[in-house]
Amino acid sequence: MPKNNHKNNPPPDPVSVILIAHNEVETIEKDVEDFYRVVVEKLPGSELIVTEDGSTDGTSELLREIATRLPVKLIQSVERKGYIPALLDAIELSSQEWILFSDTGGKFAPDDFWRLQERRSDSDLIIGVKVERGDQVYRQVMTRIFNMLIRYYFRIPVRDIDSGLRLFRRDIFINAISEPLLLKDMIATELTLRMFALGARLGEVPVVYSSRQGKSRGMPPKKIPRVIVHVLSSFPRLKDDMYRLRGLAHSDEGS
Repeated sequence: MPKNNHKNNPPPDPVSVILIAHNEVETIEKDVEDFYRVVVEKLPGSELIVTEDGSTDGTSELLREIATRLPVKLIQSVERKGYIPALLDAIELSSQEWILFSDTGGKFAPDDFWRLQERRSDSDLIIGVKVERGDQVYRQVMTRIFNMLIRYYFRIPVRDIDSGLRLFRRDIFINAISEPLLLKDMIATELTLRMFALGARLGEVPVVYSSRQGKSRGMPPKKIPRVIVHVLSSFPRLKDDMYRLRGLAHSDEGS
């Protein structure tokens, strides 16, 4: 629930809420309605953008019906474009300075936005750190180890770099995607590193994380070793990109 509701305290600035849906017919209606009711409706000027990416289970039709009763900006695609193009389409359509992004599937509670937004005054990227998790233990262990490696190798003080709930400034995100991304399976990790290199002030807030309702969409266990090898082998290039982005950021400040 919003805490800043005293008559002498104006509400926070509006946000563009972005959700990406692919075959989410079981959960997308609740996600859309909850984020609209808890966030968008409470902040005048806010908007809800849903990118539906080539669903085949009825999600497309359901979202069109939802859009007849809620002011949702709906982007739809007949064929699957993929996560990154779907996200970029939504960012391009957004109109607010701040973006709230959340994974779908009932993983995150919209109420946690109000915890993230309290850090807007001192942060440019606020990540929801999953501290109460309902997913498999082996995924929790891997996440912990991965974040330890990230902190050690890149010297970035982050506890949950790949979290799917985050609030960030649109302009820094746009600068971070000025070049093609390397990690298609862990886009949040690469975007966080790039935004940090560009000078983004990083904030983290503990949030509850629930298991996806219905069938799991997490990375299949048999795919995990290959992804780990790819990500680790990309570390040197990612670090080089960070150094270069820091140089660009400093040159812009001096010009």
